[in-house]
Amino acid sequence: MEIPYTATVRADTGVTNQQLGMWLFLASEVMLFGSLFSSYALLRSGAMSWPDQSTIVNVRLASINTLVLIVSSVAILRSASALRAGNATAFRGLMALTATLGIVFLTIKAFEYRGELAEGLRPSTSNFLGLYFVMTSLHAFHVACGVIVNLFLCGPGVGMLRRDPARFTGRVEAAALYWNFIDVVWILMFVTLYLL
Repeated sequence: MEIPYTATVRADTGVTNQQLGMWLFLASEVMLFGSLFSSYALLRSGAMSWPDQSTIVNVRLASINTLVLIVSSVAILRSASALRAGNATAFRGLMALTATLGIVFLTIKAFEYRGELAEGLRPSTSNFLGLYFVMTSLHAFHVACGVIVNLFLCGPGVGMLRRDPARFTGRVEAAALYWNFIDVVWILMFVTLYLL
């Protein structure tokens, strides 16, 4: 069965079904993360006192993680460009680099959590730590999902490049859009949870 508009643009929307699906998914993600940021703002503005966040969380490790995700965003955008230019080898290498940097991010985050838990910091300790653990662990889950997709696209999924290159390119562009979205969410979290 042939699914229409997977690689060709629909006249009514101006985008392919892949792009439309990803934009709709990201709209729901904006609502999810937006509710968490709103909860943070409401709890912080209504609190009698709020802890100095930068003394509780590890700003140094979070800064390294921010740099890791920024580099991974550049890598995935370059991988999509390489694919559009017909350079499958560069695409696979850059997509693998993106996935590797995602794994590095998760590893650093695990070390950060380990240090916080060793100090007795738990979600039940304070409203700030409750929000911190919920927001960052949800984000880490999204990064892990992105890593799996990126590994599939540069591994076994690349077989579709020979069978249906336009559809495969659409999938890669959707994955790049998702990855850049979760990178932007991290930057907002970094500013909100570590620097404010």
